[in-house]
Amino acid sequence: MEVCEKKVLRQHAMNLPVKAAGCFSFFRGRNYKILSMLLFLTAVCQSCNYGQTKDQAKSQELISVRTLGLAYLEEFKLAEAEKEFLKFIKLAPKEKLGYANLGLTYLRMGKYPEAEKQLIKAIKIDPKDPDIRLILATVYRMTDSRDKAIAELQEGLKSSPAHVKTLYDISELYSLGTDKASAEQRELYTRKLVGSAPANVVPRLNLIDILIRKGNYDEVISHLEILKKQYPEFSKEAAEYYNKTMTALRSPSKENALNSFIIFHNYLKISAPYQAGMVDLKGPGGSLVGFPLISFDEDSFTQTVASKAGAAVVKFTNATSSAGLDIVNSARKSGSSGAKSHAFVVVSDYDGDGDMDLYVAITDPGSQISRHYLLNNELGRFKDVASRAGIKHTGNETSAIFADYDNDGYQDLLIVRDEGNIMYRNNGKGGFDNTTDKTKLGDKPADRSKGNIPLFVDLDHDGDLDLFVGRTSANRIYRNNADGTFLEQASAMGFDSANENTRGAVFGDFDEDGDIDIFMVNENAGNRLYLNQRNGKFIESAERSGLKGEGASSSVAAGDYDNDGYLDLFVTSVKPGNHVLYRNLRDGTFEKDKRPAALLKELGKTIVHDARFIDFDNDGMLDIIVAGESSEKDGRGVFLFRNEGNGTFTNVSNILPADLKSGRQIAIMDYNDDGDLDILLAGTDGTISLLRNDGGNAGHFINMKLVGLRTGSAKNNFFGIGAKVELRSGDLYQTMVVTQPNIHFGIGTKSRADVIRITWTNGVPQNIFFPETDQSFIETQMLKGSCPFLYTWNGNEFVFAKDIMWRSGLGMPLGIMGGTTTYGFADASDDYIKIPGELLREKDGMYPIQITAELWETMYIDKVELVAVDHPESVDIFVDEKFSGPPFPELKIYTVGEKHFPVSATDSEGNDVLSYITGDDDVYLGGFNPEKYQGITEMRDLILDLGEFDPGTGCYLFLKGWIFPTDASINFALSQTESLKVINPSLEVVDKNGNWTMAIENIGFPMGKDKTVIANLTGKFPTSDHRIRIRTNMEIYWDQIFWSDCNVNYPLKTYFMDPVKADLHYRGFSRGFRKGGRYGPHWFDYSVVDTTWKWRDLTGYYTRFGDVLPLLTGADNKYIITNAGDETSVWFSAEGLPAPEKGWKRDFLIRSVGWVKDGDMNTAHGSTVLPLPFHGMKSYPPGETDVYPNDPDLEKYNREYNTRRIDREDYLKAFRNKNFGLQGIRISE
Repeated sequence: MEVCEKKVLRQHAMNLPVKAAGCFSFFRGRNYKILSMLLFLTAVCQSCNYGQTKDQAKSQELISVRTLGLAYLEEFKLAEAEKEFLKFIKLAPKEKLGYANLGLTYLRMGKYPEAEKQLIKAIKIDPKDPDIRLILATVYRMTDSRDKAIAELQEGLKSSPAHVKTLYDISELYSLGTDKASAEQRELYTRKLVGSAPANVVPRLNLIDILIRKGNYDEVISHLEILKKQYPEFSKEAAEYYNKTMTALRSPSKENALNSFIIFHNYLKISAPYQAGMVDLKGPGGSLVGFPLISFDEDSFTQTVASKAGAAVVKFTNATSSAGLDIVNSARKSGSSGAKSHAFVVVSDYDGDGDMDLYVAITDPGSQISRHYLLNNELGRFKDVASRAGIKHTGNETSAIFADYDNDGYQDLLIVRDEGNIMYRNNGKGGFDNTTDKTKLGDKPADRSKGNIPLFVDLDHDGDLDLFVGRTSANRIYRNNADGTFLEQASAMGFDSANENTRGAVFGDFDEDGDIDIFMVNENAGNRLYLNQRNGKFIESAERSGLKGEGASSSVAAGDYDNDGYLDLFVTSVKPGNHVLYRNLRDGTFEKDKRPAALLKELGKTIVHDARFIDFDNDGMLDIIVAGESSEKDGRGVFLFRNEGNGTFTNVSNILPADLKSGRQIAIMDYNDDGDLDILLAGTDGTISLLRNDGGNAGHFINMKLVGLRTGSAKNNFFGIGAKVELRSGDLYQTMVVTQPNIHFGIGTKSRADVIRITWTNGVPQNIFFPETDQSFIETQMLKGSCPFLYTWNGNEFVFAKDIMWRSGLGMPLGIMGGTTTYGFADASDDYIKIPGELLREKDGMYPIQITAELWETMYIDKVELVAVDHPESVDIFVDEKFSGPPFPELKIYTVGEKHFPVSATDSEGNDVLSYITGDDDVYLGGFNPEKYQGITEMRDLILDLGEFDPGTGCYLFLKGWIFPTDASINFALSQTESLKVINPSLEVVDKNGNWTMAIENIGFPMGKDKTVIANLTGKFPTSDHRIRIRTNMEIYWDQIFWSDCNVNYPLKTYFMDPVKADLHYRGFSRGFRKGGRYGPHWFDYSVVDTTWKWRDLTGYYTRFGDVLPLLTGADNKYIITNAGDETSVWFSAEGLPAPEKGWKRDFLIRSVGWVKDGDMNTAHGSTVLPLPFHGMKSYPPGETDVYPNDPDLEKYNREYNTRRIDREDYLKAFRNKNFGLQGIRISE
């Protein structure tokens, strides 16, 4: 590719046609689209200066010169670009942007010495800018100075070690070397690149290629598994060779995997996500070598003036014609009565190539038939590909929306029309298939009503997108069943809007309780606010919240315009003067904000059809764009208001095109990917206008995308729709709800963000510190619920031993199909867990343990007891640590004098897996293919031959391993479909006919991490064939499996100990890792703790810090209520405990009694500490007879102990603290 670039570039320099070079040039790039259509007319620039101060005029001139220079650079009009950047340097000699882009211009001219000279000047201004050094390295690469290029790139990495383009460039340079050192360096930098750009498929595939050729097959499997989780659904051909590669890697003939991987790799190379990834890393190639600088310096004159002047340095230019949208406007018609065409436009990068595409429909007022367009963005110009892409339907269309309803990573298209909805599934190849019948989204004729507004959002927080359609009557809620079908559930979910004409709707967490609510505005009735009660239920609360209004509403926009962390609302009206800006009061209510009186006065004579929040000048404050019609002849109906940051807005509509008088619908996007937001406007006359933002990118910005994990997780929808994203940069705080894949934050004069927190729709937070300007953030698959962690003193330090109280899952839905949700039992967990003696040693006459709450859950710890078990050294002891429901088994200690291992072990594909299950070595049996959800895999077999033994003596089978479980929301999703079920492990034996027959229907599964399941095989074998087959689709990883004789008993001595001291305090969160590699359990390092607030805690009263010993000595409903980050230190006295006899050793059992309730979005009462559990309750959520005991002793306990209040504000306040995440890491001595 490098040779091709040189050839094209040099032919351009000699004025030779590119075609003569004999190689392919690909002219497209994220930052390059600034711009064949962006050439400024001088008059436009001059009009911008009217009424400005001298500094503002100079700043505007710099912005104009920069943009014009970049446009010429894009057009390969290099002489013109040179002239503009020389002018820029004259205007701003201390600004690096001019020298860097002039150097890039000379590079593309082939004037390498001149390029080097200018780039060195830019580096002197800012030696730490990696983008400048990247251009200089390209100059050296073009002159075959490989070592100098590498040196420049390495210098750039010193200040920006995660700079993606630099890492890619240096890895490619090392790939040209044939020596061992170059190969090692290429691998090193490719690994760093994968870490810095985990969502980009290109570097990961390159790394896999390196590793598979080296024979690092285990790591290859790991990367391929990651790839499948985060990449959009593979094509049929690619999936075939992916599976062949994985099969070969798990077989003895692993070397055969290379050929199938190469074919798989090649199939991905032609996919749009791969091509977009290549452009992200190296630009479009061909003559457009190198990446230009776009943003001004943080402390530059232009940046400073722009931050003060705001809209004075910004201009919106009508780019409709240059973008090719005249094809739409030329087709509109007027009716015979003078009625005008109706149009709408929606935006999406449906083909995943990094460009924003459009769907437009214009309805003929006479025939009431819509003409539609699927406009593919090709180098900044739109081309209609509707017919070619399979968009073929007729009817009167009223709205549409792009969304990934099947979580395959591609944006599908829903059309709302009078004749019934049309659902098109994106096939991932640039086309669409009509799945209306399959999805059941096409309304029956009797149920049809004109649709106004569709929204895709995960209303029940089960990981997939549900559909809301606001209509002229009887709104619809279609629940996604996760099997490709939908079920209408408006009434069942609590929505009642039979006779309401819903004109607009928005979603978001309006009461900041962690779940998604929906607000809708009606023209013929009051507005509606439906608050999410979880488990798929909503209650209407508009009047109580102060949002009901008086009707006549026309549209609504949601956004945090005062940057306090809570979503506010702007509601418009068909009645001029009835528009309202509602400020969220942070207590579940809203008030009409009177501060923006000027804004409301300006709109006093406007019938508003649509409004949007938009940060058009990248200052970090949400501005407002309004589209409507004036009630006065020739009056203005389109307005732009700038947020002044003090609750007031200034009318800056003068920066919009002067001839723009009215509008019906608004869409926002960064059309040319230059870092500021452009506006699409559907007019009242059926036209579509593209208003390009010129100058908004004088303020810095952050662009991002979210990537939810697919296979083996599926907890969140692929693009993170509905997630809450918070950003902090110095003292600037912002938040927004994700409504589309592309997320944009302006950050003003700040050069970068300090931290971003994503709260995914499943409630799990994810922090990213010092993110890059343009980045995709992949969901981290983290353990969010498990049970209390137990750390024990091993003589030197506290170490993680086990998780306890695993039998309790208060309010856990079970994933059983049916009309009502079925929940787990309400009994307190009461279990014994083995602690090996080497993990618990005496310290100062005590046995100390730590019980920590580190996940998203509340614990109610009622009793803790330690049991010392002395036994001969030649004997091991075990307790059955499998999950079971009540009544729980009494304590039984199993003794094993000799372990008998299977003589053979094979998996479903016949692979020999004996080595994985014979050693207690943290090497776990994995390698099975995951299903859609975490906790569920393909149905698989483990066939063991136990060998010869006397069937008369009987035997126990011991299986040690761990489980990665489903969670409440996954179970809730499973209850909606019959396509996938959880199958508990069963055990089969061979009958007299040689067939497998059921012996034990459910042998159980481990209660968490490194637990032992025990099965009694006595009398289970009908023949001398002692093979067994264990079948399940649960995500269980076995470490060791053996059998032992049943009727051999060994002497034991047991000592039961109650705690003598207990203290509750805040500690934080231990560093997590995977013990034993990718198939090992989540494990924790007690010595490294992060004290930063982590979870959105369940609200309510927790046990106060201090002495809590009286709460642990009896199972009496007087328990410790612990929050995430809390630690309970417990001591057991060793005084009076005899030493083990000679030849004996001591192990321990820990008994714990209590309940655990996780904060999952679909756990019953999963957002609050209440209702409190108690012994004897029959169900949770509590039934009518489950009344908390009215006991004076319990009242006194609650009054004295449970006084520590945690509320929903704490989660928000923690992030807004400037020290968030920076002060928290502590390493124990």
